[in-house]
Amino acid sequence: MSAERPAVWDVVIVGAGPAGLFAARALAGKLDVLVLEEKGRTGGAGAMTDGKLNLSPHIGLDLSELGISENEAEERIDRIDKVFLEYGADRTLYGVDALRIGWWLDRVSWVRHRTSKGSWDITLLPARQRHMGTDLAHRVVARMTDALRGKGIAFSLRTRVTDIRRCDDGRFLVRSAKGEFLARYVLAAPGREGAYWFREVARGIGAKIRYGAIDIGCRVEVARAVYDEITQVLYDPKFLFVTSTHGDRTRTFCTNPGGRVRMEMRNGYRLVNGDALKKRKTPNSNFAILNTVSMTEPIQDTTEMGRKVMEFANFWGGGDSLVVQRWGDLTEGRRSKAETFHSAALGYDKMTPTLPPGPGVTPGDISYAYPGRIVDNLRESLLLLSRVIPGVAHPSTAVYVPEIKFYDTKYPTDRYLETNVPNLFVAGDGVGKSRGIVGAALNGILAVEGILRKEGKE
Repeated sequence: MSAERPAVWDVVIVGAGPAGLFAARALAGKLDVLVLEEKGRTGGAGAMTDGKLNLSPHIGLDLSELGISENEAEERIDRIDKVFLEYGADRTLYGVDALRIGWWLDRVSWVRHRTSKGSWDITLLPARQRHMGTDLAHRVVARMTDALRGKGIAFSLRTRVTDIRRCDDGRFLVRSAKGEFLARYVLAAPGREGAYWFREVARGIGAKIRYGAIDIGCRVEVARAVYDEITQVLYDPKFLFVTSTHGDRTRTFCTNPGGRVRMEMRNGYRLVNGDALKKRKTPNSNFAILNTVSMTEPIQDTTEMGRKVMEFANFWGGGDSLVVQRWGDLTEGRRSKAETFHSAALGYDKMTPTLPPGPGVTPGDISYAYPGRIVDNLRESLLLLSRVIPGVAHPSTAVYVPEIKFYDTKYPTDRYLETNVPNLFVAGDGVGKSRGIVGAALNGILAVEGILRKEGKE
């Protein structure tokens, strides 16, 4: 391969997360496909950190935005689930037919009854779920990738795409650190991490964009026993809240029973996240509470807003650190300090965080690190949750910031996720129309159906 003679492909897929992998699977044996991935492995962030499979059309998808019915979504999700099982996903299914699972019924029914009280503004959204765990997810994704290679799909890992240009003949020139590639179709699925980069690339080739919402929230860590009764039935319970103070919508997200709180880097800033292993558990559980934020008047770049929130939160952590605060300190209006963080007198010895104060994690006050309205909403949501899950608002509960999920750039597309630029498709979290592994996989499949339709190979 040389710069003068780029390698030619029918389809170049940018990103090897669930959207890219399922798109490649649907194209195998039909067209020549190259998958480019910046990281040294496939799977994307979601499939490689915890690996939750939410098997509900109401989680991680906006059916009206996609233009598909609930029945169609359910059928597609079932097929995606079978693929994961084929490659070794755990067959344990959570949230299925609670009427036949013994004593857990009483607890889940009680929780649903409690959340149905109108004055509380809490909704529990049950769903069928599987959990691969970070450790098992690696093996599932590796098997899937090997199978795709065996079917003729080419992968180029550790290949950072730097630019995409439209050629005069309608093809795309994809430039990377390893050379250039020509493609008749490009499917962009770079994930949340690559969303900001792709937005600028898409603008350069004439793609229409609009700003969407982002989620700004916190990671909450509690003793595992507090959450066990609900997570034994609903592995990742989805609680939806409407706060009375501001009337804003918040929700729980990414629950990890027996999991660990983790630190991750994004564009030079520290963010908090969580995951769980399949075979090794901790005494704690963690989950996020997310506050959806959009800017309408004036219309603002929500990516830039998220970056500023990250920067400011890290500033209050000492310049480059997360902020962690005990719930007892937050409710008393005082900052957490290293010398009292494990205080038995304050009850903080009841839960030892899996990501304790240390390098990159500073005890502090989240009310300084975050805008006041968001802090109000997060505090009120946890208090609401404590009414149906007693113990989550124990003084020892740890609250970490910043946790931010970027879904903020929207691309007007047709049903098959083709943009206004002919033969340029988008899929998955960050640039497509999904939030989560299963939704991203469904996005990838829809995009391939669009490509094959144009090829007359439906």
